[in-house]
Amino acid sequence: MKDLITIRNDIQQCSDKTEILYTRLGEIFPSLLSIVADTDPSSSLASLREVLTSIRNGLNVSGDGSDDFLGGFNERNTALFGKLADKMTALDSIHARLEDIRNNSEELELISLNAMVISIKSGDKGRAFSCITENLKRLSASMISLSNELMLEEKKLLEKNTILEKSFAASRSRYDGITHSHAVSLQETVLPALDSAGEDLAALEGKAGQTISPIRQAMTGIQLQDIIRQSIDQVLLATKEIVPLDEQISTEDQLDRIVVDIQLLEICEKIIDEVHANVMKSVSVFSENWDLVHHILDEVEQQRRKFLSSYLDYSNRNGTSLPLLLDRASESFSEFVSRITVFQREQKGMVQDTASILGEVKYLRTLFETIRPIIARLQHVRITQQIEVAKNEALHSVRGTVDHMSDLIYRTESSVEETRKELEQFITDIESITGVYGEGAKRDDRELSRIREEKSRSFKIVQDSNEILSSKLSDLRVYPDSFQVMCKEVDDALVSMQTIADTLASLKESVAENVRESCSWRDSILAKTGSETWTIQNDRLRELVERFTITAHKEAAGQIGGFSVEDSTLDSIKSGEVTLFF
Repeated sequence: MKDLITIRNDIQQCSDKTEILYTRLGEIFPSLLSIVADTDPSSSLASLREVLTSIRNGLNVSGDGSDDFLGGFNERNTALFGKLADKMTALDSIHARLEDIRNNSEELELISLNAMVISIKSGDKGRAFSCITENLKRLSASMISLSNELMLEEKKLLEKNTILEKSFAASRSRYDGITHSHAVSLQETVLPALDSAGEDLAALEGKAGQTISPIRQAMTGIQLQDIIRQSIDQVLLATKEIVPLDEQISTEDQLDRIVVDIQLLEICEKIIDEVHANVMKSVSVFSENWDLVHHILDEVEQQRRKFLSSYLDYSNRNGTSLPLLLDRASESFSEFVSRITVFQREQKGMVQDTASILGEVKYLRTLFETIRPIIARLQHVRITQQIEVAKNEALHSVRGTVDHMSDLIYRTESSVEETRKELEQFITDIESITGVYGEGAKRDDRELSRIREEKSRSFKIVQDSNEILSSKLSDLRVYPDSFQVMCKEVDDALVSMQTIADTLASLKESVAENVRESCSWRDSILAKTGSETWTIQNDRLRELVERFTITAHKEAAGQIGGFSVEDSTLDSIKSGEVTLFF
């Protein structure tokens, strides 16, 4: 059995320990709530969310209309080459007319040669006609040469158009490669994985936030701190009034003292029992809610591990490993930018090809203009020839030939004029088409440069973000280390409070043993006096009870001591029922 000094020391230790534990829990719970509700951007979850948002925004540039522009660019090129193809068919008609001009010129040359032979046979009378036909032959040869050159230039023009068509085909293939690569790499894989990661991260944050309610509920257990402290103070106050039995004093004084001591011990036993009950109630509130906190923390950890297994799985079993997907996205961006550069270079090549075609067309016009003076000279020769034949009877036999040559000259002139008109229209159309394309190409080039620069910036964002993403994922913590440390403190505090409760239960039993021993002493003394009961002769207990701060304990003490207790000095508020919030 513990003596009163030991009991009082143990109760004092319980008081000191509960004061420390409740004070510390009063600091820890608000700190835990602050951490859970914290929106500090440097926290693990917040920083990961920021990285994911940065990457998502960088990839979102893929939906900025560049695909629409490239599609429009491709349509514009298709329209250009459709128009050029239509206009190039006009060369078939021009080619046919050039062949007529050449055939007529060749025939004219042959006939003029025959006429020269006849004029030579005519001797001096055919000398003038011979000179005329020789001039005609020379002009015919020039026409043949120019016709051949025009047809050669026409062939070059067609060849350059073929080169342009091949450039367009390569550009179209490049365009298909860009759109296909971009769509597969981003829209079908990376963006869905990022969206899914964002949703799962939000769910993880939501689950982590569920600890707020049980932590707040656990805080209500601290409200019992004041009544526990006051109750223990009253036990200490009562035990100080208990004094050892003095056999030197009178029997009446001995009985008076021991009966009061018994009443004090009974009061202490009752209060200790209430303290034990309140401590257990507090432990129950803490434990019930703290078990729920631990349950939520376990679920949070499971979600965290599942999150990492999904988005930091380098084997990429589910196809959602963010580092690997972003590596592929970076490769896709790099390839996209490279293809844009090639695309742009090919466009410049097509602009040069159209300019070359226009240059060839203009040269065709310049070359064709040299025919007109020859036609004028042919007409002059035709008139001179007809006059000579008309006045020279020796040339009567070549009149039919001269008429045929005149007809050939007329037909050639007509073909030249018609060809000139068609060629002018052809040149005008080509100039218009290539001019519009050239202006559009300048605008497209600026837009392509903008797209390339924007994609390059996006590529840099993704690349830089991806460098820190793996470390952010690897170091993903829902709560900071301080949170875990404080949780461990709460766990230890609950163990300590249970130990205190066990100590209080033991102290209650020790006090009960002291009561029984004191009762034995009282009964022994009463037996000597021949009495069975004793009425206390002093107000020591009443005076002590007046110093109690908890009304319920005053009333209990009054019942034990057999006197009534007034509570008017408490202003109708029972001490110990004060609610404290931290």
